[in-house]
Amino acid sequence: MEEPRIPEDEKSPEKRSGPDGPAITIDGERCIACYECVDVCPQSGHKEYPVYERSGDGPPHIANPGNCIACLSCEKACRALAIEIGVACHKEIAGLQEVRAREKNNSMF
Repeated sequence: MEEPRIPEDEKSPEKRSGPDGPAITIDGERCIACYECVDVCPQSGHKEYPVYERSGDGPPHIANPGNCIACLSCEKACRALAIEIGVACHKEIAGLQEVRAREKNNSMF
């Protein structure tokens, strides 16, 4: 299967972040425009204000980064490794997971 051709002007990285959301970067050089990120994102698709929107032949457009819930599903699903969610966000998620694990452990014993 032939991969979609991405116009030259859409190959530069797009980086956006909302006031409360993480920084989202899509590397246009790596992106193969498969739109799996749009499909797996729980805040995209048929939502009124989706995080990602399909953009024709090129990489998805980061439309509403402030609606990102930092679930990292887009980053994990990207087979081209073209999506990066801000590092500060990863640290925050790791901290929350540690707190939840500690609380669960304390409630069990």
